[in-house]
Amino acid sequence: MTGSFQPGGRPPAPSPLDLVQDFVNTEVPDFEQDDLATPAELVSWLIARGLAPEGTVPTQGEFRRARAVRRALRLLALANAHGEGPAPEDARAIDQALGAVPVQLRLEQSVVTLAPRGTGVDGALAAILAVVTEAQRDGSWPRLKACVQHSCGWVFYDASRNQSSSWCSMRICGNRTKVAAARSRSRSRA
Repeated sequence: MTGSFQPGGRPPAPSPLDLVQDFVNTEVPDFEQDDLATPAELVSWLIARGLAPEGTVPTQGEFRRARAVRRALRLLALANAHGEGPAPEDARAIDQALGAVPVQLRLEQSVVTLAPRGTGVDGALAAILAVVTEAQRDGSWPRLKACVQHSCGWVFYDASRNQSSSWCSMRICGNRTKVAAARSRSRSRA
């Protein structure tokens, strides 16, 4: 389900933002699927993407941080879909998750950038966050959204001209939402 799969045939996010999209989509709540359910699965995913060296052994703390960062990024993408900042309780969780990742600021070609401090899992998480920071700076970040259908949360790239998409797929989650609303209206009339 992860990687290049996109519901409804949407194009994936452009590189390097596709890395963030793929990371968050390692969990698919709708299907109760988690490709990073164990520390070994996390490391395999990171190694496959060149984010961690072979032989990396995550601590329990790094594993928990990775899952917290993934959740934080999904909440941020959901806020993008709603077109507003995250709810206060979500903002606290996001701040806590992101604040636990060791990063440093660097000057690259007269621009201050975010860079990993360290290696292994924490370095990989910092590299993912550096992509988010750059996407915020270049304006592509608001297009990375999480499906607003409550059980889905699939992160998609909104390539529409007006950036108004809110479902991963109109045929899947958009249809579910509209059918549920119609049923609710029908019940309230009865």
